[in-house]
Amino acid sequence: MTLGAMLLLAAIMLRVNTANLTNESIRDDAQYGVLATSIATSIIEEAQSKAFDENTDTMNVTLNTQLTSVLGPETGETENTFDDFDDYNGLTKRDSTMPSATFDISCQVVYVEPDNILGSTTDRTWNKKLIVTITRPVAADSSVLALRTSSIFSYWYFR
Repeated sequence: MTLGAMLLLAAIMLRVNTANLTNESIRDDAQYGVLATSIATSIIEEAQSKAFDENTDTMNVTLNTQLTSVLGPETGETENTFDDFDDYNGLTKRDSTMPSATFDISCQVVYVEPDNILGSTTDRTWNKKLIVTITRPVAADSSVLALRTSSIFSYWYFR
């Protein structure tokens, strides 16, 4: 009888510890998700506060052939001196400012067609999409995807 009681107690303790560990893991993932979402939102809002294109920074363009064909920062530009939306193409950095997590951030900017916003095109269009991918390193040689989000920025010129 004692042996049966001890087996039952051990099984209950194992189940409680497993449930507790699962709950902590879910809570941590949710916390990392909120932090990653905040970082991505900040990057997207900052990018959208810039000019649509290097050529629309100081003048208006009326033909999409006047837009930049190569997306990314111009020679000599750094993150602190980005002046247009597509400068964020190729941006990679590590954010370790939070005591609870470190995130690796990478950005990609592509042109998109209005009828296929999930894809991309090599043609210049009035729409650009910023894709922000945030991962969380879990070991020296591996990481976990924390968040991937995107936002479309369009150029509107009214005469």
